[in-house]
Amino acid sequence: MHRKWIRTGLFCVMVVCFGGAFTFWAAAAQEPCEQIRAACQNAGFVLGGAKTGTGLQLDCINPIMRGTAQPRTASKPLPQIDPQVVAACKAKSPSFGQPKAPPTESGGQPAPTSALPPVTAPPPGTETAPAIRYVPGSTLKLEQLLGEEDKERHQPTRSLTVTRYGLQGTDLGYSFEHEGSIYFLFGDTVGVLDQALDTIAKTDALDPEQGVRLDFLTGDTQNGRRPSRIAPRGAAAEGEYLTIQPPGISMGAFEVPVSGISLGGQMYVVVSTNHSLDRPTDRSVLTKFIPPATFRPLRTISQLPAGRFIKMSMHTEPGPIAGLPPGGPFIIIWGTGVYRKSDAYLAVVPVAHFETGQGTRYFAGWDGAGAPSWSASEPAARPIVENGTLGDLSVTWYKELRLWLMTYDRRAPTRGVAFSYSRTPWGPWSEPEVLFNAVRDGALGKFIHSPGAHPDDGLAGPVIGKGRADPEAVAGGAYAPYVVERWTKLQGSELALYYVLSTWNPYIVVLMKSRLLVQ
Repeated sequence: MHRKWIRTGLFCVMVVCFGGAFTFWAAAAQEPCEQIRAACQNAGFVLGGAKTGTGLQLDCINPIMRGTAQPRTASKPLPQIDPQVVAACKAKSPSFGQPKAPPTESGGQPAPTSALPPVTAPPPGTETAPAIRYVPGSTLKLEQLLGEEDKERHQPTRSLTVTRYGLQGTDLGYSFEHEGSIYFLFGDTVGVLDQALDTIAKTDALDPEQGVRLDFLTGDTQNGRRPSRIAPRGAAAEGEYLTIQPPGISMGAFEVPVSGISLGGQMYVVVSTNHSLDRPTDRSVLTKFIPPATFRPLRTISQLPAGRFIKMSMHTEPGPIAGLPPGGPFIIIWGTGVYRKSDAYLAVVPVAHFETGQGTRYFAGWDGAGAPSWSASEPAARPIVENGTLGDLSVTWYKELRLWLMTYDRRAPTRGVAFSYSRTPWGPWSEPEVLFNAVRDGALGKFIHSPGAHPDDGLAGPVIGKGRADPEAVAGGAYAPYVVERWTKLQGSELALYYVLSTWNPYIVVLMKSRLLVQ
């Protein structure tokens, strides 16, 4: 994530042939069986639609996989599928498209009907997602959120974090809403307190175009110092920043807050801890933040080497979602495991048992009917986005389009910030588009330090860790692209995304904007 001391698929192209009677659908999903399932859904076939001739399994997937005609009751034509995709699906999942054997009890007999999960109709809005395309050249830095002076523009920052809090630099900035304010969780911090201490800030800003001032929670939980408080505006020196230090939980280098959520009037913060070289022991821990300064550890969420949810993004279920297991409503969690060596995974936790984790279920792929499958075993989790180089990720909900929006930093095939979207939490996720690349978007030497720049770009510092001995030699980078959900907006056919981005050197966080065209 931060390199503390070092520091797919619904691209769809729909061509409607008005002279013919079919719709051609080209998907960029990485799994061939998922392409077939998504093609059928795109053509109008749905779970539970057999009675109307639009059954996802009976009227579409089965005939495609078997190479047979549709049932005479089918009311929609089959989508056109590349035979090579069908062959690849058969090779990968020979049982795909075949009726699923009924569950059995321990004696081998079919389970009673009452034990089977209910079949629910798709929710409103599961029609074909709009095509969303990045507007080339639209990514720009709006402002530097931390420090005293904007390193690029040589102007005072709005937050003036040095004079107000003694805070020179930090990274990350995962955000969530609580009681009308946006809270930001920051990582290892360079400032008046010991390095590797993590911080929290808040803002009530409604329009990021008008500027964003961060107010850090202040005080310290140690050494009997005064209790924490929300820093008032206008003070000349507003106190030392509050640090995230749950009792009994190590919060040293590379041990940082990774996610947060507001639930039932309470704030919850997830931290990564137990860090070791190459991260074989890292784990994520859920804590309850009780203002003014208490972080109460609740449970371990995930732990390496097999963990899938060390870094994560969380969201409450915005409404009933067909395909989720029984037991909701849920907190939905998207996660990654080994940092920058991971795919993305999905889990759900009942809201009623969020603090204990009881009833957690992991997305385990698709069943024989093309419906999402769920497991109580974390090792059974299957990727929802396959890449192998993912680090930090952010998933938000945009209700006007009824879409989940995902941003994440990756190293392949193109280094930078990628964006995908989906109708459902598990996908298929659209073909990722690059929102930000430091070279393409001219950030190197502008607001990200480039050691080889001639003349010197003047951007070096602050830095953290061993790099402090020679800040000029530390290369900057871009990571942790966390979207601020409140600020996402659609104007006409353009969708504006506002997200924070960490730059490593200078060790600060900037606010970015990218525009996308909704078609």
